[in-house]
Amino acid sequence: MKKRILLTYAMYGNGHRAIANYIESYFKSQDPELEILSIDLLKYSTPILGGISQKVTDFFLLKFPLGWSLIYSLFDGKIRSSIANQTSMGLFKNKKMKKMITDFNPDMTISTHFFGSSLIDLYNRKGITNCKLITVVTDYEAHALWLRGYKKEQAIVVGDKDEVGYLVKKGVDRSIIKPIGIPINPITSIDFDVLKATKKYGFNGERPICLFFGGGGNGGTHSLPYIKKIINSHLAIDFIYVAGKNQAAKEKVDRWIKEAHATNIKTVGFVNNVPELLQICDFVVSKPGGAQTTESLYFKKPVIMINCSGGQEVANYKYFVKNGYGRRFRTAFMFHRYMKEIALHPQIIEEMRKNMEENNNNEAMGKLYKIAIDLLK
Repeated sequence: MKKRILLTYAMYGNGHRAIANYIESYFKSQDPELEILSIDLLKYSTPILGGISQKVTDFFLLKFPLGWSLIYSLFDGKIRSSIANQTSMGLFKNKKMKKMITDFNPDMTISTHFFGSSLIDLYNRKGITNCKLITVVTDYEAHALWLRGYKKEQAIVVGDKDEVGYLVKKGVDRSIIKPIGIPINPITSIDFDVLKATKKYGFNGERPICLFFGGGGNGGTHSLPYIKKIINSHLAIDFIYVAGKNQAAKEKVDRWIKEAHATNIKTVGFVNNVPELLQICDFVVSKPGGAQTTESLYFKKPVIMINCSGGQEVANYKYFVKNGYGRRFRTAFMFHRYMKEIALHPQIIEEMRKNMEENNNNEAMGKLYKIAIDLLK
């Protein structure tokens, strides 16, 4: 009989979906017979409340990171997280959600957002489902909300081995903690021509290339002071500025480039070839999101982190800085000064890249697959 795996995520940012998509793609490539259903929980939530919660979260992440850090800390405790968890479950207690899950009748659920873990834990306890449960923490720290269902989970996957001791102190059984790394599996071509791809952007590969993620969502403007200093400096570094869906930011940056007669910066909008861009570049500038930094780690590209949204992203940048995989800057002035150092001394990036070579996160997806298959036997 075919095994059925339910993948759950919630579209609070893109990271949870990105990891779920990677898992679905890899598992299907390993066993085409697996039945996999991937769902965004917010599409099945109470319409008004689900939409409001998403907009409120996006507002704090993009516009008010200090506020997000306060909220994050407020609910990072056993009692307060329990209250928040029970309240949030009200978003999903509807017939549409229940019917979708019971009709699929999963043998296993892999959740990349704590809502999914809590929901399936609740369904299992009520006898609505009877499936194995794996939680994949998509940042380098597990907030208390991730741990609500740990007594019923068969595995909690975390990105940092130092998380083990922390989770044990929180009451999690050591045997279910799997510090294998955050699982991603970008699709790449074995005959990819880096120089040819580089020339598509007008660069010859003779100078360091920086992939600058500056979109920050629709309307995000926090990266603009950083890229403006770069444009006016004419550094011996080539930049690919990814504006994402933020067309207004792209137009503004294009105008600044024209006014400064800068020839070392190319802008692009929304892209679906991030693996290609990560193979072209030598290092990355981005906010410290879990999925984005892990993709950089996969390709061994050091990350210069800006625009931290607080909360879980604090743990992400601390993980990268602690291990020598990148640096984090709070102001455009300090960021710009460091970029000038890189232009003069490119070996700075090479040292961080060497540190990344010692990391085995690239094996995380294969390890997750083995864990899942063993549990399904």
